[in-house]
Amino acid sequence: MPFDPLDLYGLKHSFERINEVGDLVRETADPRFLVRARRALMPLPGIDRPAAVENPLTPEPRARPIPFFEGKRVAVITTGGGGAPASMAGIARAFEEAGIVPAFMSACSGGAIWGSMWAAGMSAYEIADFSLSWRPEDYLDIQWARLPRFALSALRGFSGIAKGEAIEQLFERRLRDLRVGDTEFPITTITYNLDLNRVEYFGSEQTPDVTIGELVRIAIALPVFIEAVPVGGHLYVDGGLIELFPAQPVLERNDFDHVFGLNFMLPPQFEPEDITGWQNSRMGILRASRQFEQGYHLEYARRAKRQLGDRFTIIDPCDYRELRGTTFYDLFIDRSHWPRLIEQGYEATMRALEPFRSRPAERPSAHAVPS
Repeated sequence: MPFDPLDLYGLKHSFERINEVGDLVRETADPRFLVRARRALMPLPGIDRPAAVENPLTPEPRARPIPFFEGKRVAVITTGGGGAPASMAGIARAFEEAGIVPAFMSACSGGAIWGSMWAAGMSAYEIADFSLSWRPEDYLDIQWARLPRFALSALRGFSGIAKGEAIEQLFERRLRDLRVGDTEFPITTITYNLDLNRVEYFGSEQTPDVTIGELVRIAIALPVFIEAVPVGGHLYVDGGLIELFPAQPVLERNDFDHVFGLNFMLPPQFEPEDITGWQNSRMGILRASRQFEQGYHLEYARRAKRQLGDRFTIIDPCDYRELRGTTFYDLFIDRSHWPRLIEQGYEATMRALEPFRSRPAERPSAHAVPS
């Protein structure tokens, strides 16, 4: 279909594609990225031996309790972020040291990968150890042999290059087919029903018989890249495509004393970047288009921030600019980044918790339902 300059929705996507092409050109100029991508997507038997990645966490946490959170119901909301949510192992370690046990989690995309391990009862050390042991083929299953068939059939039956079965089986083996209804604390993930064009929620309360493996597979399904997942006669993908910070389940319950937001992909503290004067710079329209691209995600997040008020603390474990373009995928396929991210998650959480150390213990607020 020819480009129509009067199609505003199409124009928006055209600028997004231009930005992505620019990111791709920058990344592919680095031969190291090409090598990493080839090893992850087309490993050569006997040649591409996975390098060991050291766990930066100690087996046991150091107790540093924070009296303020004693007896409090704490919820966690996490954005997506490809491999950046590996930092949740470090975040979980800081929570362990502070004596904070989540009562509920709402997640999407990569946040659901590491969040589901946390909800399943794995310790921070176990979360890090498990994920750092993966090889790319353990969680990426590219359908190279079927691609020519898809092309010849005009993409009939095609919804993604990778199937997603590998990561589902990875979790099923480790967690022994654990159902989301049996997790240590409830977890909910936002999903998008491609057939019916609507957001739905899967999790401990909505779909208790779904396994953690199935939940993770749905949460990482991205159109074209990872196959949509059939459930109940419909096809589902990651709901983070629609809402990157899935706060609605927490807002609807409204029975938590405090809520932590784990932000991997939006500007720090959900404060928008000021790019005033962009129109006077070379190719400034592309910079403006990035603002537009993330605008509705950021607005949803800022609305949630306002509604939660003083009960809300944002943790920014990484630079959101790391997740632009192909670096988003690089963080996911190259585990060598993950120890750094885990350490960043721990450090960012310790900074976020520091103000609470000087606050006295309080009785749970009236809106919180005793556990």
